[in-house]
Amino acid sequence: MNVLALTVAELRRYRRPLERLAIGFLVLVPTLYGGLYLWSNWDPYGKVDTIKVAVVNDDVPVTTDDGEKVTAGDQMVDELEKEPVVDWTPTDAAEAADGLAAGRYLMVITIPSDFSANLASVEGGSPQAARVVLARDGANGFIVSVASRGAALELQERINQAALAAYLRVAFGDLDELKSGIKDAASGAKDLADGAADAHDGATKLESGLATAVTGTTKLRDGAEKVADGNEQIAAVVDPVTDDLLPLLPDAVDAAGDVSAAVSDLTDAVATGASSISAQTKATVAALDALAAAHPDLADDPTFTTAHDAAEAAEARADDVTAATKDVAAAAKDAQSTADAIGAKAPAIEKKITGARDDIDALATGSRQVADGLTDLVPALGDAQDGAAQLADGTQKLDDGATKLADALASAAGKVPHIDDPDATADAISSPSLVEEKGVNLAPTYGAGLAPFFFGIALCVFGVVAFTVLRPINPRGLTSRASSVTVALAGFLPVAVVGIVGGWVLTGVIVLTLGLDPVSWPGLLGLVTLGSLAFTAIAHALRTAWGVVGSSIALVLLMLQLTSCAGIYPVQTLPGFFQALHPVLPMTYVVDGLRIAMTGGPSDRLGLDLLVVAGFLALAVVLGVLVVRWRRRWHVGELKPVLGE
Repeated sequence: MNVLALTVAELRRYRRPLERLAIGFLVLVPTLYGGLYLWSNWDPYGKVDTIKVAVVNDDVPVTTDDGEKVTAGDQMVDELEKEPVVDWTPTDAAEAADGLAAGRYLMVITIPSDFSANLASVEGGSPQAARVVLARDGANGFIVSVASRGAALELQERINQAALAAYLRVAFGDLDELKSGIKDAASGAKDLADGAADAHDGATKLESGLATAVTGTTKLRDGAEKVADGNEQIAAVVDPVTDDLLPLLPDAVDAAGDVSAAVSDLTDAVATGASSISAQTKATVAALDALAAAHPDLADDPTFTTAHDAAEAAEARADDVTAATKDVAAAAKDAQSTADAIGAKAPAIEKKITGARDDIDALATGSRQVADGLTDLVPALGDAQDGAAQLADGTQKLDDGATKLADALASAAGKVPHIDDPDATADAISSPSLVEEKGVNLAPTYGAGLAPFFFGIALCVFGVVAFTVLRPINPRGLTSRASSVTVALAGFLPVAVVGIVGGWVLTGVIVLTLGLDPVSWPGLLGLVTLGSLAFTAIAHALRTAWGVVGSSIALVLLMLQLTSCAGIYPVQTLPGFFQALHPVLPMTYVVDGLRIAMTGGPSDRLGLDLLVVAGFLALAVVLGVLVVRWRRRWHVGELKPVLGE
C-alpha cells in the first residue's frame, strides 16, 4: 500500500460525527487562534476617537502689557476639539478624577490656572514653561499608559509650537523697530566718530597751546619774580622815607604859616620904603629942576648935571623898585596862599603818603604771591599738557572705535530682515520642519502589521494541538512490512493535509472579512503551506518520539519561537539569548516571508525564506522517519508507557 492510500485510509477512519467534528475543529484551529486575535486588534487606532479623555480647563486668562487678553486654556481646548483624535470631554476636576478611577475616562488632561500667564511671560523677558498635567490610571491598561505618553509628547509639541509662535510674533513685530533703532544707533555712532575727530583735533591744539603756555608761564614766572623783588626793594626804600616824612609834615605846615606871615610883613615894609623912595627921588628931581631954572648957569656945571642925571636915574629906579615891590608883594601873597594851601592840604597829603606806602607794601606782597602762584602753575600746566596728550590719544581711539561701531551697526542694520507678515513668519518658524513619510512596504493597519506573526503562531499551534486529536502514527504500521518512510509519511500526511486546509481557511477568512490584501498571493500561500507542513512535521516527530512529553516539548519550542522571531519588535531589541535563537528557528523565516508576501519587500529574501522553511520541513520529515525506525525496536517498557500517547 502506498503513502497516499495510507493517508486516505487514515482520514476515512474519522467517519462518526464527533470524529468529523474534531477534524473540522482542527481545520479551524488556525482561524480561531490567529483570526480571532487579528479581528480584535485589526484596526485599534481607527477607533481611538471613541476613547474618552477628560479635559479640565482651570486656566485663568491674563492681559499683557500691550492690553492683549490671553486665553490660552480656551484656545487649547478649541484646538483639541478641532482635531478629535480622541473623544475630548471638557469637565471639572472632581468629575475627571472620579471618571478616571471608574474607567469612564482613560486619561485626564488638566490645564492649570497659570497656563496663560506662563505663555504670556515670553513678552516680559523671563519666560516660564507652560505646564499641562496628563493623568492616567494603570488599572485601565498598560497600552493606555503607553498611548498617554505619546499623547503627552504630542501635547508638549503643540504647546511648544504655540508658545514659540507667540514669542516669534512679538520678536518679528519688533524687527522693523529694531532695524530703525540700529540705523539710528549707526548714525549716532557716526556722529560720535565725527565729534571724536573734532575732539582729537581740539585736544591736539590744546596740547600745543599748553606747551606754549608752559613756556610763557615760565617766562612770566621769572618776570614776576623780578617784579616782586623790585616791589619789595621799592617798599624797602619808601617805607623808611615815609616813616621819616610823615612826622615832619606838621612842622612844615607850621613853618609855611610863619613864612607866609614874614613875607607879608616884608612885603608891606618894602612897599612902604619903595613908595617913600619914589617920592623922595621925585622931590629931589623937582628941586634940581627948580634950581636949574633959577640958576641956568648950572646947566653947564658938570657936577650939577651929574647930580641931576643921578637924581633922574634914582627917580627911574625908584619907579622900578616900586614896580618890583608890587611884584614882590604879589609873589608874597602867592607864597602866603601856597603856604595856606599846603597847610590845608597837609592832612590829605599825609593820608595819601600813608596810602601810597600801604599800596606799595600790598603791591610787593601781591607780586610775591603772583610769583609764587606762577611757580606752582608751571608744573600744573605741564601736567595739563600731559593730560591733553593723553586726551588726544584717547579721542583718536574713540574716533577709531566709533567709526568701527558705526560701520558694524550699519552692516547689522542691513542684515536685519524686513518681515512683511510677522504672524505667518512666526507660524512657519515655530514649526520649521515637516516630516513627510515616504515609507515602502507599509502595513495599512495595526492588524495587517501583526498578521505575519499571528499566522506563524496559528500554524505552529495547529501542529501542537493536532496530535491531541489525531494519532501521529498507525501502530499497525510499525509492525507491518512497510518501510519506515511509508509509515512515517502515512502518519504525517493526514495531519499535514488538515493543517494545509486550516492555513488556507485562515488566509481566506482574514482576506474576506478583515480586508487583508497580500502583495504576493503565491508567496503567501506558499509560506502558509510550507509553514504548516514544517511545524506539523516537527510536532509529528516529537509526538512520535516521546508521546505527550514530545507535545510538551513542542509547546516549549513554540514559546521559544514566539519570543525570538521578532514578530512585533525588531530583533535588536531582544535579549541576547533570544537574539541567538532568532536565526535557528523556523518561525523566524515564516514570519519574515509572510511579512514580505503580505506588505511587500525584496523578492530574493522571500525566496530565501521559502527555501529555509522547506529545509526545516525536510529536516523534520527525516527526523520523523528516523523516529519511526527507532520506534520499531520494541521493548517491554512500551507495553505500559508512563504517559499515554
